[in-house]
Amino acid sequence: MAQATNGSSERASPKPPSQIWNVREPHFEGTTPAQPDGYRQPSRAIAAIVIDNGASGGRAGWSFDRAPRFEIPPVMSRYRDRKFSKTYTFIGRDANIDATARGQQKNAFEAGSGIVSNWDVMEGLLDYMFLKLGVDGTEGGVGRPIVMTEPVANLGYSRRSTLRGAQFYMDES
Repeated sequence: MAQATNGSSERASPKPPSQIWNVREPHFEGTTPAQPDGYRQPSRAIAAIVIDNGASGGRAGWSFDRAPRFEIPPVMSRYRDRKFSKTYTFIGRDANIDATARGQQKNAFEAGSGIVSNWDVMEGLLDYMFLKLGVDGTEGGVGRPIVMTEPVANLGYSRRSTLRGAQFYMDES
């Protein structure tokens, strides 16, 4: 293997062309409209709210629906706008609305697991789900049974943590 003594052969070799790498940003799909028709149906007074808390997405709907009403990623971002002195909170896909909100995103679950590690985010997700299902809380609570799923082979610690968090959330509302 021959080595260049003066380094001129290294400088004479042409540079490879520059490559431009496009950064893929999450696409903002618009806000999710509220769907209060299930909550307001008098014939479905005992219909349960079904919430599937997945680590990659939360789904919510009514027990009489064949499919979930909506699905949202379990993220929340909150930031304070200094110019207007106002705090903004974005939940789910709404957290992709602008760069400032994306920079403040927090996940509800531990990375790579189904264990809730941020209960502030989980509380925001549950509030968001209930609002989108039309539950306004004017009667002092939800007024419907709630079915929440958990991961397969869930650890005892995770189950207790989820039950305590859900109980704390229900006691607050």
